[in-house]
Amino acid sequence: MNKILKNKEILLICPSFFNYEKEIKKGLESLGARVDFFDERPKNSVITKIIIRSGFGLLIKKKVDNYYNQIFSLIRKNKSDTVFVINPETIDVQKIKILRKLQPDAKFILYMWDSFKNKENSRNIVNFFDKKITFDKADSKIYNMQFLPLFYINLYEKIVCKDSYQYDICFIGTAHSDRYEIAKKIEQLAKQDNLKMYSFFYLPSRIMFWVRKVLLRQYKYGNIKDFSFTPLTQNKITHIIENSRVILDINHPLQSGLTSRTLESLGAGRKLITTNDNVKGYDFFNKVNIQVLDRNLPILDRELFNMNYRNPKKSIYDFYSLNSWLINIFSPGVDK
Repeated sequence: MNKILKNKEILLICPSFFNYEKEIKKGLESLGARVDFFDERPKNSVITKIIIRSGFGLLIKKKVDNYYNQIFSLIRKNKSDTVFVINPETIDVQKIKILRKLQPDAKFILYMWDSFKNKENSRNIVNFFDKKITFDKADSKIYNMQFLPLFYINLYEKIVCKDSYQYDICFIGTAHSDRYEIAKKIEQLAKQDNLKMYSFFYLPSRIMFWVRKVLLRQYKYGNIKDFSFTPLTQNKITHIIENSRVILDINHPLQSGLTSRTLESLGAGRKLITTNDNVKGYDFFNKVNIQVLDRNLPILDRELFNMNYRNPKKSIYDFYSLNSWLINIFSPGVDK
């Protein structure tokens, strides 16, 4: 194992996101680092997330300030080699300035796994980082950042191909934007073709479902029974993907970067149906494995289900692993 971070002190500030923060911490430790982790948000309650993402952060400013003051007190005597911030929502200019003052010798690295169109506040702190990286090619050009796609976690490397599958298609995801509407159309198409589909639509609360049903056209005919208000565990997600022939990915219409689900399909060796046309520009794209779906007029390509999965070159496959992602972020190179 490459120990490029041996004895390095890493301060990791990252939102809790389906345990990905734990996998990243473990990945850093496997490279030899000692890691102090703090959630980027003071609380992961539904109300807190809604307030932050709806532009009403002032309502919880005191709570956020108190939370970060606690972090500042805890790290005051620690000397970090790197401060690694991922997808910030609550860190503002004042807080990043304090962090830099408390860790004057540290290298500050920013990674965005969301588009700035969805995280506008993050744009204000970009220039306070020594190394700035994004999963979104469009954002990398606009904001002069390095481009690095997301990754698949180690669990997916252990999934093997099968002769038969419990599901022909699976969709697992948070029900944002037009995801629910598109996935329900795919369910109908799958039924017409005698294909079995597993669907899991996550929403943080029942209140959110009823608000969307009243306000958004896409949810007008939505059935509350279609939704779960408790997220799947990572092990359950892996189990469903392992038992599915094809994974359905519906990206947010405002982002061009590849979702984690896209990279998970690569890691698991599963075929992919995606609404993200940008996937055609990546080195692992293969029409045998991937169908790009028109989100306005979705049609299933029956040939996708009839042909065997074609493995990419090992060098391409390995590049998208979590280990490779971390090595690319922390290796010396041109900083932006």
